Amino acid sequence: MILLQAFLFLIAGYFLFYSFFLLGLILTSTVERKRHTDYINEQNPEILIILPAYKPGAVFMNVLNAVEQVSKARDIKVYVLLQNAEYKYKEYADAKGFFVEEQTFDHLGGNSYQHALRHVSKVIQREIKLGRWNPEFVMIVDKDNLLSADFFNNIPERIYEGFDVIQGRRSPLGTQSAIAFFDNLSERLNDRMFRSAKETIGSMIEISGSGALIETDLFINAIHKLDINAPGFDKNFMVQLLTSERDVRTTFWTASELKEEKTAELDVHNPQRVRWFGEQYYNALFHGRALFSAFRKHKRFGALDYLLTLWRPPRSVQFIFVPLLGAAEAVWFFISGSWPLQFPLFILAALVLAVAAVVFLLKEGILLQALKHSTKLPALAFHNFFNALRSIRKENRGTFIHTTHKL
Repeated sequence: MILLQAFLFLIAGYFLFYSFFLLGLILTSTVERKRHTDYINEQNPEILIILPAYKPGAVFMNVLNAVEQVSKARDIKVYVLLQNAEYKYKEYADAKGFFVEEQTFDHLGGNSYQHALRHVSKVIQREIKLGRWNPEFVMIVDKDNLLSADFFNNIPERIYEGFDVIQGRRSPLGTQSAIAFFDNLSERLNDRMFRSAKETIGSMIEISGSGALIETDLFINAIHKLDINAPGFDKNFMVQLLTSERDVRTTFWTASELKEEKTAELDVHNPQRVRWFGEQYYNALFHGRALFSAFRKHKRFGALDYLLTLWRPPRSVQFIFVPLLGAAEAVWFFISGSWPLQFPLFILAALVLAVAAVVFLLKEGILLQALKHSTKLPALAFHNFFNALRSIRKENRGTFIHTTHKL
């Protein structure tokens, strides 16, 4: 009985901490920061846009068109790395005057995306050495991401000068299905919790795999240090930045936007979440010590903050399981007349989550939409619970599960 109670205390403490963690970041994200966006900046440092396209679909033509549009009359070069792609995409990219390569990395085994990025970094170094490129920033754009026409217009010179990483805002191409709605909801939560709030408290913002301008040397050094066994890219990239000697300056620049296709069906959602959760918990387990050491050595609060972020539960699971545990706690009290843990910890965690959810949904103006799709959340949480369990299996280490969109 004592062991069971100790286990329940551990579970309750974990969920209670991450309920307050979520609420605190959401409340912090509501602090309004004045940012002037009423300008058109026609100048920018040399930038290299990288499109690593693995089996691109028809939407990739639109992606190339959008990149061409934003790079007109600007000091921007475009590097298209096609992998297992139909020849028509090479023809289309060649016709636009882009730097185009066709490569395959499947034969190398392991994380194919990391192989692609290491190849990209070597090409950049080669072209710089030959004097053909000299980008101050590089930016990865995913094969289904559409840059807004004013993406670079909205970045003032002082932002290029003041930061090493400038993360743009990602918006959905569509959210018709419940799964796509919750995928977009997750992205908007990430923007508030891990970008807006963390910038407000002086921590490093979370960098997406796409739409972030990254100082070139910083990018190349981090790519070469990536853990080959990590099952993804962006979270291990974050670990490399946070554990480096350099104090990296990051900003979330919401005026610059790109649109992306959201997962609309379970057969796309589940493999993607297996990759995301696998990357999250792999880095929590195998790079937690390095992050804590960076916190101690460099007094870098962002490293400790990111370690706490990596250990958080899947939010859909949290929003379903915690209220269920709270309900079970209430039933226990009404049957026995006492709380199983001397205090209603699970009920408190559920109430904190409820406040966080209401504040977030009201600030985003999507409370009614969320209520409309709320009946679908338990099933999604069930899938994500098992996606998280599958993600930590040993066979998923050192792999990259590509997201196969319908467009």
